[in-house]
Amino acid sequence: MTAADQESTDYDVIVVGSGAAGLTAALAAARSGATVTVLEASGRFGGTTSVSGGQVWIPGNDHMAEIGEQDSTADARAYCADHSPGRDPALIDAFIDAAPVAVREIERHSPIRFTPMDTPDSLAEHPGARLRGRNLEPAPLETGPFTPWEEWTWSPPYPAVLTNAEVAGLKLISGGAPPMDLIGQRMRDSLVTLGVGLVVGLLRGCRDAGVRLERGCPVRELVRSGTGVVTGVVTEREGRPLTMSARHGVVLATGGFEHDEAMRRMLLDLPDPVPASPPVSKGDGLRLAASAGAMLGHLSESWCWPVIVGKATWDDEQATPRADLMIAERALPHTIWVNAAGRRFVNEAAHNCALAFTETDPATGRPRNLPAYVIGDARYRERYALAGAPPGEPAPEGVVTADSLGELAVGTGIDAEALQATVRAFNTDAASGVDTAFGRGEGAYDRGIGDGDAAHPNLGTVERPPFFALPVRTGMVGTKGGPCTDGDGRVLDWSGVPIAGLFAAGNAADSVIGPGILSSGMTLGLAVAFGWRAGTVAAGR
Repeated sequence: MTAADQESTDYDVIVVGSGAAGLTAALAAARSGATVTVLEASGRFGGTTSVSGGQVWIPGNDHMAEIGEQDSTADARAYCADHSPGRDPALIDAFIDAAPVAVREIERHSPIRFTPMDTPDSLAEHPGARLRGRNLEPAPLETGPFTPWEEWTWSPPYPAVLTNAEVAGLKLISGGAPPMDLIGQRMRDSLVTLGVGLVVGLLRGCRDAGVRLERGCPVRELVRSGTGVVTGVVTEREGRPLTMSARHGVVLATGGFEHDEAMRRMLLDLPDPVPASPPVSKGDGLRLAASAGAMLGHLSESWCWPVIVGKATWDDEQATPRADLMIAERALPHTIWVNAAGRRFVNEAAHNCALAFTETDPATGRPRNLPAYVIGDARYRERYALAGAPPGEPAPEGVVTADSLGELAVGTGIDAEALQATVRAFNTDAASGVDTAFGRGEGAYDRGIGDGDAAHPNLGTVERPPFFALPVRTGMVGTKGGPCTDGDGRVLDWSGVPIAGLFAAGNAADSVIGPGILSSGMTLGLAVAFGWRAGTVAAGR
């Protein structure tokens, strides 16, 4: 980096944020001939993407043919539109058109090579869905100049050296043994996978394309001309204000606002939500877009998940509490969820199970299903991990254990009589292999995250003491609401007219899909699709 580079303040395109959306936008703009800089507010690149599974949901992608699968635009459109009431069909079409192009171009201009996955759509039994192939993940890739990667990106809670397909094939979630030799070899070879692989691959692509990558540069303001055109930003470099110009446009890719407590409280439908993302998504993009007069949409929605909150913290100055996504404790046999009334309330293994936490009790005006608990028995603890504690280890802090369901109810405040009745009814269903109450285990998604070696991948009786209760918290991997955009990522004002020079993508923009999740990898699929469109169109303004 030369002194001239350090003082550069004049670019064609400025990208604010460095997750999948921002880095894809920067790569697209640079490969379209623009001079580009990426401004990341924190000391690490990647945001939420870097701690994710790195999957991108791309209907109609070129790699589906490699596993003998086909797709159609009509099916993808029907699947998305049927489960996104009130969303603009034109924006869904724009996503479906842009997504396979974005993946093709990312592979062309970066070291990332995507591989098709067996992951089914979340609602795989519904019209237009697919059982496999729409999800792609990065193959292991070298970190290159971004070694050691831990100094460049946020770290997931596990080594980012095994692919999702390998984790599934080895049945690591349901008790399989980690392949230590393979893990060690990939670490020695500086190979990464998952979200870290996606971020590092995009960083390498951006670097090769001449994109300037800056960390510790929060953007405080947008610069606008007298006619309202966005012409640059006011950022900070080494703590000093600095105005930077963007001849063609500014792309907002800052993530959502889940780490801004006031915004969460005022805007979200979720009661007492806990972010599962790094502490970087603080609503910067939303504030910047609003200051430019952007129309805002779906601010109450989020990519919600059930989470476990323990002692883990993020590696930031505030040691922000870190929530872990709950998978095993909702999908594997010998567990159920109950609310304080002692009743089940959802198919625990469903991808959108956390939406049940938004339900309000009309008699009290309070959340109907919170607090909530995982209830399980000794057979679960003998075979599976609980809140990160492997079988045979003591239960983690916060887990209540008891020799009877009645004692467990006393220790948690759950209605004892209702809990015992609920468990009896569930045990009858589990023994028959059919969940008559909520259909757990009937869908391909449920079975895919269950234990394929068990008598039933998702169902098992809860009857052998000691029993345990683990609190389930309302979590999210990001918010969905933000400035409304068109199919090219251009931010719209309240009249539906594009604000010249302003673009948004990823969780910094209003999601075109919702309110639920339609597949693993959908967040990142939307990010790369609209990131590529925004970067390409911004470069050509």
